Amino acid sequence: MDAVRAGPADAELSEGLLNALLGYRLARAAVSTSTVFEQQVGQPHGLRPLEFSLLVLAQANAGAGPAALARALAISRPQTTQCLDRLEAAGLLKREPSPHDGRSLVVQLTDAGQQLASETGQRLQQAERHALRGLSGAEQAMLLELLGKVARLGTAA
Repeated sequence: MDAVRAGPADAELSEGLLNALLGYRLARAAVSTSTVFEQQVGQPHGLRPLEFSLLVLAQANAGAGPAALARALAISRPQTTQCLDRLEAAGLLKREPSPHDGRSLVVQLTDAGQQLASETGQRLQQAERHALRGLSGAEQAMLLELLGKVARLGTAA
C-alpha cells in the first residue's frame, strides 16, 4: 500500500475573519481555562463555575444580599437563588435576615464555605498562572485588566 500523504484537508486552516473577532478568541481561550477549572475545582469539589464565583464573591463581600450578588455576576435572581440553594444545602453558606432591614436576606459563608473558597481560589489561581506560563507576569496582568474593561463595557450598555 502507498503511504498516505498529508494533503490540503490535513493542512492547518486559516482562521480568516474569526482571527479578528473577540468572541472567537475568548471562546478559544475559554476551552483551556474551563479545563483548568474542572481539574482543580469542578471535579474534586463538585462545584460549577457559577457556584465557585458566588462563593468567592460572598467571601469578599460578607453580608451582601442575593440581589447584589446577582448584579455583580450579571445573572438573574432566580438563577442566583437556585445556586445559593445548592450551596446552602451543601453547608457552604447560610442566608440570614439583614441586620439593617429584616425584610431582606444577607449571605454568610459557613466555616466550610470560607475554607473551600480560600483553598479552591488559591489552587485555581496557581493553575491558571501555570496555564499562562507562556505570558510574562506583566502580560498576564494586562490580559486580566483588559478583559475586566471589556466586561465593564458590556455591563455599561
